[in-house]
Formats: sequence, structure tokens, C-alpha cells
Amino acid sequence: MEKARKLINDIRVKKQKWNERSQFTLKGVRNLSMSDLDTLTLYAEHIILYGHWQGLLRPRGSIAEVLTKYGIEGRG
Repeated sequence: MEKARKLINDIRVKKQKWNERSQFTLKGVRNLSMSDLDTLTLYAEHIILYGHWQGLLRPRGSIAEVLTKYGIEGRG
């Protein structure tokens, strides 16, 4: 749960520095869009509430890579 909270906090910091042309990087995963950050926030909040991401699609691509690098695992 703490890892998910850290992810949400890191996303909040990135969004504060956002401009229209920004692409984001989290834990070395580059070219994340604003939509990717919103999706990561959804997964993190779901994990905080329920302890897993069951009910959500299994994350793929850069979303899965960020979650793995933060050490966030769910059962989905």
C-alpha cells in the first residue's frame, strides 16, 4: 500500500510540472502520457482500497512496467 501511495505522490509531483508538450518519465519508464498517469493513478488507488487490481484489466506495456518498478503487484 505504501508503494501505491508513493506512486500517487510521484504522479502528483509530475503533473504539477506539466505543460502541454510534456511527456513524463517515472522510474526510468519514458514517454508516459497524461492518460498513462491517470491510468496508473486508477491502479494505485484501486490497490490502496482493495489490495489488488481484480476487476481491472491486467496492466500491459509501460503501465505494467511502471507498476513493476514500483514493486506493486496485484492479482488480476
